[in-house]
Amino acid sequence: MVEKLSKGTAQEKEVADFVSRVSKLTELARTSTEKEGVFIGAYCINPFNGEKVPILTANYVLYHYGTGAVMGVPAHDERDFEFAQKYKLPIKVVINPKGEELNPATMKEAYTGPGTMVNSGPFDGTINQQGIKRVSQYAEEKGIGKGIVNFRLRDWLISRQRYWGTPIPIIYCDKCGTLPVPEEQLPVVLPTDVEFKPTGESPSSNPGFVNAVCPECGGAAAGKQIPWIPL
Repeated sequence: MVEKLSKGTAQEKEVADFVSRVSKLTELARTSTEKEGVFIGAYCINPFNGEKVPILTANYVLYHYGTGAVMGVPAHDERDFEFAQKYKLPIKVVINPKGEELNPATMKEAYTGPGTMVNSGPFDGTINQQGIKRVSQYAEEKGIGKGIVNFRLRDWLISRQRYWGTPIPIIYCDKCGTLPVPEEQLPVVLPTDVEFKPTGESPSSNPGFVNAVCPECGGAAAGKQIPWIPL
């Protein structure tokens, strides 16, 4: 959509160069470096108030977050606040903390706490947590949107950063097979009575750590461990 919306505008080349450069970066690099962005030469209309809003593409906005196109709220989002200050974009306060009136000209950081909605038309005076439901209902009534719950699923892994790696809570029994360590015995903690030698040996060299009791049959079992391999 960025390519389509910027086509034929005065910003087309600048946008194309920016997109080409940022697309070569990893997600980690994009979110850990200085926030950058460019105006794409197009606007969208805020369906709640008809306001014309400039569209910018930025290196810290990720395609899998929401729809990939999000409404920036710099007064109440740390990343958006930093971005807006850098590019001198308007900062509009829409939530005031209790007993205080925020002034965008003097704000040093985004306000992300609870409060009362302001500059929000019919929702002025609403506690912001309640406002989420009210705004969603309004959007559904007007046919301009609906409230949904998004779940973000990240790949699960066991980080192997410590001297033998994070212990995997699995017990291996010749009779009962592979079993999880009982919940009441978690977490599995690495032994401290070890000699630190540059051999790359795993806890298999420590009988006190490896030998276990099967939670099913009560027989002898073992907690195997993948050898630690330095990167």
